[in-house]
Amino acid sequence: MAFTGLYSTLFSAPDMKKARRFYADWGLKKVSDSKSGVIYETQVGSRVIVKPLSAKDMPPPAAKGMNFREMVWGVSSKKHLVEIHKELSKDRDVTVDKDGTLHCIDPNNIGVGFRVWKPKSNLKLPRTKINSYSDQERVDEVSTFYEQASPIRAGHIGFILPDLKAAEKFYKDRLGFWLSDRYAGGAAIFLRFAAKSQHHNLFMINSREGMTKYHHTAFEVRDIHEVFGGGIAFDKKGWETEVGPGRHPISSAYFWYFKDPCEGAVEYFTDSDYVTESWKPHNYRINKFSEWHLVDGIKQVDDGKIRPSMAANAKLQPAK
Repeated sequence: MAFTGLYSTLFSAPDMKKARRFYADWGLKKVSDSKSGVIYETQVGSRVIVKPLSAKDMPPPAAKGMNFREMVWGVSSKKHLVEIHKELSKDRDVTVDKDGTLHCIDPNNIGVGFRVWKPKSNLKLPRTKINSYSDQERVDEVSTFYEQASPIRAGHIGFILPDLKAAEKFYKDRLGFWLSDRYAGGAAIFLRFAAKSQHHNLFMINSREGMTKYHHTAFEVRDIHEVFGGGIAFDKKGWETEVGPGRHPISSAYFWYFKDPCEGAVEYFTDSDYVTESWKPHNYRINKFSEWHLVDGIKQVDDGKIRPSMAANAKLQPAK
């Protein structure tokens, strides 16, 4: 199967007004809004769809009380869509929308769909210039600062599942996802949808409670400065940090998680490992969430110490 990315996530919202404000503040672009729901997009076109709890046109929740309803994966052609339909129809009901999108339920009762989708590829996102001891890329110019994050794409999604073996068989063996890494003893697995991809696009954790739960969706931003700048801006708008910022030892990515009022969390991330068919999966025996992380965000407070302000610095004249 030739997958192109995570096309959309669908939620029911306990509070539509709060959900609208949350995803707008997160930096997503609103593409439609009505009584039946609201749709937001990243820069490449991956979507977050939010509908009222009373909406009838949604898959059932995977477990009682869940607001996450469905994830839809993009594929490159109708040919691959037909192959997926043929494979999954062997042991489960698969419905087809008027636009050709396939819908079914995975082994852990999660709604999953597939549709032909080509992410936008003409984005002008120049590489951030970095100065190191041996290589000065940024000369006679100030580095980048961000007052608001603008997520590029939905990079990966995570779940807590009662049957991790069934999930691995479904996504890896039947749909063709690749194993990137795992925790020993069946604690968690990291899958990617293509041989050449970011470290993982689907993260699944074994449930100790025997219940399916939605964990988070991660949104890629341009660089570590946007993780920090975007996170600080989001925090100032009143949204609560789940954990971060920090850095994962598995995938090497920088992160900052925030609590999502719909359910679970959202994550800004950047600088993930990129792997190919030559990558050899690890079987980690120690569950180490981070190399380092802050527990509750970056708090900008006055510590009583006198330091030059940006306004004061701006008044300084360059030396002649």
